[in-house]
Amino acid sequence: MSGRPRDPGVDDAILRATMALVEEKGYRAASIEGIAARAGVSKQTVYRRYRSKGEVILDSLAAYAAGNLPAPDTGSPRGDLAALLTATFAAQQGISGVLNRALVAESIGDEAFARTVWERLILPRRELVRTLLARAREPRELGAAEADFLVDLVYGPMWYRLLFDPASLTAGYAERLAETVTGLAAGGS
Repeated sequence: MSGRPRDPGVDDAILRATMALVEEKGYRAASIEGIAARAGVSKQTVYRRYRSKGEVILDSLAAYAAGNLPAPDTGSPRGDLAALLTATFAAQQGISGVLNRALVAESIGDEAFARTVWERLILPRRELVRTLLARAREPRELGAAEADFLVDLVYGPMWYRLLFDPASLTAGYAERLAETVTGLAAGGS
């Protein structure tokens, strides 16, 4: 016999509370207790859904990315990648950047959590970029290794800058990165 179904309104309240609390107080000051209080639920309600603060943050960021980052189709692979990176970089200047840095901190000490972040947050974004880059190579398809390398060329600079110089993640930087990577995709290696 199963229990009563989870209330999606509670799930949303927890995710919104997590975003608000981390934005207001920072990652280190946020706690499951604080998230529960902000969401208006018990601490046990949060723990029934999540094993750790990192997992709540991961779900919050994944929901944010799914709802706020585009899957552009501008008619040009370069334009598509530039639009995606511009939106992504702009998001990194706010709560998205704070949460991404928090996930990196959590991942450093927990390999299992790092794999979960990779699978649930990073792989879907990588697949979107892979699709955008494939448009630059038509009619010849990108090989898997070549596509992975090009995706690394997109996200490597983003993560490096996000961790050490987030202010440099500008629209101009997004445009230059998109131009470089789509040029490599179109020209081959």
